[in-house]
Amino acid sequence: MRVTNSMMLQSSMRDLNGAKSRLQQSQTELATGRLVGRPSDDPTKATMSMSLRTQSRVGDHRQRAAEDASGWLDTAGSTLMSGLDLMSRVKELTVQASNQGASTPDSRMAIASEMRSLRDELMAMANTRYIDRPIFNGTAAGQAYDPTTGSYLGNDASVIREVSPGVTVTANMTGEVVFGSQSTPEGDVFAVLDRLATAIQNGDTTGVAAEHANSDAARERITTAVGQLGARAKRVEDIRARNDLMQERLSQSLSEVEDADLAQSVINVKARETAFQAALQAAARVIPPSLVDYLR
Repeated sequence: MRVTNSMMLQSSMRDLNGAKSRLQQSQTELATGRLVGRPSDDPTKATMSMSLRTQSRVGDHRQRAAEDASGWLDTAGSTLMSGLDLMSRVKELTVQASNQGASTPDSRMAIASEMRSLRDELMAMANTRYIDRPIFNGTAAGQAYDPTTGSYLGNDASVIREVSPGVTVTANMTGEVVFGSQSTPEGDVFAVLDRLATAIQNGDTTGVAAEHANSDAARERITTAVGQLGARAKRVEDIRARNDLMQERLSQSLSEVEDADLAQSVINVKARETAFQAALQAAARVIPPSLVDYLR
């Protein structure tokens, strides 16, 4: 087959462009630190990379949901622990008021006054917020309780967070579950404390005894709620630890697919620079002289 000058030029240009393209690819890998810059570089790795990134984004979303659930549960748990301390003080005052031998109208008035203060403090705890959202009112807007009337303003809805594939956690506990329902005969803990303060102030021993039992039941209900919240918080904490491990594995897999070996990239750049220079020199010898070369 006859080889013309045009064919030699085309072949030389094709080789030069190929060498230059490979050099540019190596330089891009070295500059970006990534093996895959676009799908055409390596369709298989590009597909794996997109899949891993999707899994990572979903994992990040679930981890944020788990962190939010932890915030809800920890806030509620710490609030109710303080509430139990308050209810212990209620117990002390009730026992003190029940001791008629040391009870006087003035002492009963002082105990009743402190009892009402404890009731107001517990009401403030019931309106505790997490990221500006009341934690005991379900999904309703506004405060969980009306501080003036003591009425429950929330609903019985649950705040659900998906913290792992197929795993959801209830991040809240409603006021009626924790503090009692106003629809029951004894009412909620706030009604019990109101009646207890009034009975103490009036020296009503029968009323004090009855509300003493009701306040004990209210304390037990709060204790149960603390235990349930703690169990949920521990579960979420374990899930978060597993999620962190999973995200670490995904990051490692993504790095293996995408990230370039720096040392190998430097070697590739130098090797392809040498190949490109050799291609230039070869092309310079193959390309026939032009009229300008003869005029020199």
